[in-house]
Order: sequence, then C-alpha cells, then structure tokens
Amino acid sequence: MLDICYLMSAYDPEFFKHNYKIKYVRHKDSRGKDKTILQDYLNEDAIKEYQKRQRKPVFSGLNYIIVFAGLEEIKALFWSVLKVGKATPQSDCFYYELEEINTFQDLKFRAVIDWGKATQSWHQNVSETNKKHILEIYPPGYIGNFVGYDNVLLSFVKLERLIRNQDSNKDWYYPLSTTSAVYLIYDSSTGKQYVSSASGESGGLWGRWSNYIKTKHGGNKKLIENYQQNKTQHLNCVFSILLVLPKGMSKEVVIKYENLYKKKLGSRAYGLNQN
Repeated sequence: MLDICYLMSAYDPEFFKHNYKIKYVRHKDSRGKDKTILQDYLNEDAIKEYQKRQRKPVFSGLNYIIVFAGLEEIKALFWSVLKVGKATPQSDCFYYELEEINTFQDLKFRAVIDWGKATQSWHQNVSETNKKHILEIYPPGYIGNFVGYDNVLLSFVKLERLIRNQDSNKDWYYPLSTTSAVYLIYDSSTGKQYVSSASGESGGLWGRWSNYIKTKHGGNKKLIENYQQNKTQHLNCVFSILLVLPKGMSKEVVIKYENLYKKKLGSRAYGLNQN
C-alpha cells in the first residue's frame, strides 16, 4: 500500500531527504463518535491556535508536524504540515509558534490514512518503521456522504466547500436542491439564531444556501450589519434543517411554517429575524 510520506514526496521530493525531526499528529476531540475539531472545517485560524497550546512539550525539538483529523476507528484525514518554531512556557501550557506549509495543500482534507491500532498515541515519530498507509483519496472539495436531513449541521466553511464542489458532492446536490424546508442559521459566537425557508421551486436549500456563500449574508438585514462590522463574522454561522416539507408545497404555506418556527424559537425577539 502507498505510504503518505511517499505521496507527499511527489509534491516536494526534497522534504524527507533532509534530516528533519517530524511527528505525525492525530487530533480527535471528546465531543462524541466521529466528531473532530478538524473534520468540522471551522475557521482554520482557530484550529491553528488550538494546536499551538500543549500541556506538555510534545513538539519541542521538532522541525515539522504532519497533522491529521481523527476519523472513525483507526482512520485519519490529512489536514496540513506545520513548521514548528519557538516554544514559550506559560502557566498552563507550552505555546508553540507554528507556520503552515503550503506545499501539500492539494492533499488537504483528501488523503485518508490508516493510523494504526495505537490510537491513544496521538503524536508519533515519522520513521521508516512507522508507515502510514493511504486507504483512500477523496475528490477535491469532498465533505463526505449525505448524512440525511435530520443530521445536516454545516459550518460556513464546510458549506462553502460543499457548494463550490458540486461534482465532488453529488449525493448532497439532489436532496438539497429539490427540497422545501425551514432552516436555521446559528451564530456560534453570539448564540443568536436566524430562521428562514427555501422552496423546492427555486432551487431548494442548495439554491438558497448558495446565496449565503456568494454574499456572506444572504440578504438578511442583521447578517448584513454583522458582516459590515466584521468581515469574518459569517465564519461563525452554522446551518441546519428544522423541517423538511413536501416538494410541491406552495411558497405561501412554506412561509407559514417558517413563521411558526420563528415564534417557537423566539428568533424575532432575541435572534436575527426582523419580521
């Protein structure tokens, strides 16, 4: 089987020829099965900041770390390569300067490896005896199989990957583009909610959510104000589906359900809805 280092050498033939000290790093947080900070495709600046703080000096003496997101069982998804800089001891951690290397961007969120049975060993040395074999390479922009309407929970970054890579995510396109639904946008930085709807006659959720990717606010007054005040505020938005409705339902009836959920969630009084 093809080793991840062999594949990376195709992008930079000299990288592994230097006498670098490198570790594989596999992150998988404790929010439940198949949940991971990296897999959510959140703001990458937040991911980098998370990695910079380590309770123990696990990155000291290293030149680089090859970072993966922990998937199910013993699988891991390639994220990036980071150059390790200065380590500063703090009261509760060691703070590392980390710089992302752009050479391997084409593999980001695409190459899936076999981490091995020692999943508790989240950082391991790169060596000839510690091979990480490639199990699969996803198409560019692939975010995984469609999870069903009830399980849709997409950060803005992940939704953008989905919308901009339709061919790589075909099993998402049909169910989202033909669906009438009431949906929710949750701003994770403020806790405020926005309820709206999409009609199957106008491209469904795919068409409606595509507009958010294009404009960063979807035309909503409050979201426009937030974006004007902070050009990265949209990255805190999380998209989900509250109610799936029959495909042929009229727009007027869809809006009645939308208004019902606005009342249930109080999104006019305490959220981002204006009407």
